[in-house]
Parts: sequence; C-alpha cells; structure tokens
Amino acid sequence: MPQDAFTLRYLCEELNGILKNGKINRVAQPTADITVLTVYTTSGVKKLLLDVNPANPRIGITDFEPMSERTASNFCMLLKKHILSATVKGVSLVGFDRIVKIDLKPSAEFFDSPDKTLYVELMGRYSNVILTELGKVLGGNRGINFLDNNVRPLISGMPYKLPPVGDRLEPSDTAIKTAFADLKELTAENLCSKIQGLALSTATEIVNGFNLKNTTGENVGEKFYKYLNGYIYRTEKRPCVIVSKGEIKDVCVYPYKSLDGEIIEYPALYAAEEAYFAAKSSVKKFRELFTRLNSVVNAGLKKSKKRLAAVLSRVKDAENAEENRIKGELILSNIYKLKGGEKQAELDNYYDGSKITVALDEHLSPSKNAEAYYKKYNKQKRALISLIPQKESAESEIRYLESVGCELSLCQTFADLKSVEEELILSGLIKSAASRGKRAEETAKPRIYDIHGFTVKVGRNNAENDKITFSAKPTDIWLHAKSYHSSHVIIETLGKKPPEQVITAAAEICAYYSKGREGGKTEIVYCDRKFVKKPKKSPLGFCTYTDFKSITVNPNAHDDALQ
Repeated sequence: MPQDAFTLRYLCEELNGILKNGKINRVAQPTADITVLTVYTTSGVKKLLLDVNPANPRIGITDFEPMSERTASNFCMLLKKHILSATVKGVSLVGFDRIVKIDLKPSAEFFDSPDKTLYVELMGRYSNVILTELGKVLGGNRGINFLDNNVRPLISGMPYKLPPVGDRLEPSDTAIKTAFADLKELTAENLCSKIQGLALSTATEIVNGFNLKNTTGENVGEKFYKYLNGYIYRTEKRPCVIVSKGEIKDVCVYPYKSLDGEIIEYPALYAAEEAYFAAKSSVKKFRELFTRLNSVVNAGLKKSKKRLAAVLSRVKDAENAEENRIKGELILSNIYKLKGGEKQAELDNYYDGSKITVALDEHLSPSKNAEAYYKKYNKQKRALISLIPQKESAESEIRYLESVGCELSLCQTFADLKSVEEELILSGLIKSAASRGKRAEETAKPRIYDIHGFTVKVGRNNAENDKITFSAKPTDIWLHAKSYHSSHVIIETLGKKPPEQVITAAAEICAYYSKGREGGKTEIVYCDRKFVKKPKKSPLGFCTYTDFKSITVNPNAHDDALQ
C-alpha cells in the first residue's frame, strides 16, 4: 500500500527536508483532482503533487508538468490568492492518519495576513485538499462537504475538524497494552481494525514479525506494544518498488518479506512512489485505451459480419436466376401445349432431356407466365451484379478489422496503441482528438533497428506498414509472415546485398510482431520491394508480392538492437 500512515510518516519527513523554507511560485490545477504547487527551494525547483483521485490519492514530488487551465477553478483561484509566494514552514503527518499538514507563511507583502495551513486528506472517496486560516476552513477542493452524517461539515468560515477515527488506536497509545493483553491469535485484518493508519500489507509484515508463541500470557500486551512501536517508528529506510512479471506491483519504505517479486531500490521514498504511480497510471491508460480501441474494432467486425450475412442471403436468393430463365424458355417452347388456367405444368427440359415441373399462375396466360419468369430472372441477375461488390467490400472490411485486432493484440506500450488509434482515425472508425476537443498526443514512430550496420524498419500498424513499404527503395528487402497478419519489415540495403544473418534477424523480428509468435516457429517470406504491389482501392496494409523466398525462424524481438 503506497500511502498508508506508516509510509506517509517517512514521506512527510522527506518532503519537509526538501520543501521547508521553499517559496511557492506557481499554483496549477490541471484536473479536478490534481493540484500542483511549484516550490523554489535551496535544492532547486520542486513540484509538489496533491492528487485526491479516490482510486489513487497521493502526495509527492513529481516531474509532472501541469498544463495551463483554460478556466481556473474556484479552489485554484483561492489557492493563488492566499498561498502564492507563501513560504513552506513545514510538512508533517497529522497524528497517525492519512492526513498531511502543510504549514505556510504568506508573502511579506501581506505581513498582516495570518499563517495558512493546507490539509491533504488521502482517505479514498473522502480525499480532499482543504485550506485553513486560524483553524477555520477557507475552502476545499471538493467544495462543500457534509461527511460522516454531519459530524464534520466542511464549510467556509467553520472550524476545521479532523475526520473521526472511531475506536481505533494510534500505535503510540499505551491503551494498546490493555487491548492486546489477552491476545490469543493475531491477524493482519484484526490489526487493521484496531490500530490507525496501517495498510493490510504493513499489518501482515507486523504479524509475521511478531512471534506470538514466544510470549507469555501476562505480558503479551506489553511485548506487542514495544514490538509495534519499534517497528513503526524505526529510523531505518530502504525505499523500493516490488516488480512482478515486469510490472511494478507495490512500493515500500523497505522491502516487505510478505511480497513476492524483484526488489528495485531508490534513493528516496518519493522517487520510488513516483515510479510506482507513473507505472500504475501507464498501465491504467494502456488498459483503458486498449479496451476502447478493442470495442471499436469488435463493433466494426460485428457490423461488417452482419452486413455480409445479409448480402450472402440475398446472393443465395439470386443464384437461382438461371433456373427462372430456363423455366421461362420452356413455357414459351411448350406454349402450344398450355391452355391457360393451370397451376403447374410438367414440361420437357431440352437442356438435359428430363421432365421439369413448372409452377404457373392460373390467372395469367402462358405467355404472361413466361414473361413473369423472365422479369424475375432479369431482376435477380441485376441484383447479383450489384451484390458481388457489396460482398467483396464486406469481406475486405472484415479482413481489415481482423488485421487491426491482431495489431492490438501485439501492442506492448501505450505508444503502440496510439499508433493503432491513429490508423482507426485515418480509416474513419473513430474521431480524432482534435475533433473531440482534446489535445492530440504524440504517437509512436516506426520501430527502427540497427542489425549489423543495416537499418531495419518495422511498422506498428497498417497505415505505417503502407508508409514504410511504399516509401522504401525498389532494391530494399521487404518481409512479411506467410500465413499470418504481421508488421511489414523493411531492410534498407543502400544497394548492398545484406548478409544472411541480417535477413534472419529481420525475419525473427517480423515473426515476433506477427500473430504467429504464439505458435513458435513462423515462416517469413521476403523479396525485393519492387515486387510488392498495392492493388487499387485495397485497404490499409494490404498488398500482393511475387518473386519471393521464405525462411522459418523463431520469434525474437531483438530489443538490444532497437534504436
């Protein structure tokens, strides 16, 4: 748990050492939840991030560069009025709860202005930033709040009160000796319910470290109290993050034995937390964008498949057009046998010598029945002519969307997803960021490798595949997976013949960025770029090729050669 009171105590010590006597030079609120204070300190310019997002409330030093607000919020204007140019007197933890207090001294220009205090409450859905003066509320980020059944109304002009903590005890409270005097069993959940400010992971470490079996019944409370305070108020610190399967899972003051994974240490806790939250934000952004793009692709596929099914149904109805033509011919050739008024007639089929039963409209003459069959035949023939392009278009859309779905499954970074999003914008499946009124983000460029002195380019999406393929020189080498959708790969030859090891490495990269990488060995085809053609009106990423060779390789990303 990144910011329980146990961790915040160490973090506040760091922030106090960095920010004390610093001067607030800028106040920004880029989003409703985030406030950034730019502080000039003796060690340089620092940005203090106050984030009250209920999912990940936090405080810390950040490299985040806030955008200028189009219209500053009321709370942002309040902060600018009262704390701009103020000096940070100190940063401290309030009691042993998830509340950080920042004491501020207003600028000398306002020498008669009382000191201010900024309370940063990091308490899940009740998280808030509250500015106070002489113990009274000036305003809060969440505006007017009535929390805890009106026990603590946060209204401008009223006294600021700390949130109620119930019957939970601070670790330093000697009442713990009595509360745990008859301790028979100790669990992390039980500890969290009785003591303030402990996350479950911290409580688990305490439970695992305290050997209940070696305590006697008469002094177990005393022993636990000493152990608890020795653990919580220790001065030792080894800030680190816990990495599991390439993903940062947690951040700790020092390595927790109960957490599995690789330990990466940092020189400061705020730096470890910044890495943790940045990774968490990156994962969240990746998953959100992946879900959105995947939803667009799946919706497009569903729509195209439904359209194809409707077209195929109409094609099936139109495919018996020839049968209707033959029936019309047979009626005319046997018209002398028909008297009119019949519901059907058995006629000789001179095409194959068989007998055929032809349904007739008893209200029409034989010639009119033949005319009706010819009309139906002509209508079906015209329908079939118009349906074939529709069928081919729907099939082409499905192939294209399936290729985009494959691209999504191969995306590993947020930049990869952005490149797919750009392709979907070009294809008209989604609106651009500009048309939605949002600032466009920088997208990724093609992956570029240096393989034994040869430049190898790898497309990230269909639009990029087309770009790198058809901007390459005729003598460059083009590679693609034979039986799967894959990135297009170009080896820039500069008129030289690339050695076999370069082609093999490029083929391994191509196999890695293909749908076939899950199955192991993949056959890759390659040829000179001049033998690759793009048919007219074909979708992005589609092309044909001739005069090719093939090579079977194991997928390999070759990240060490990535530039």
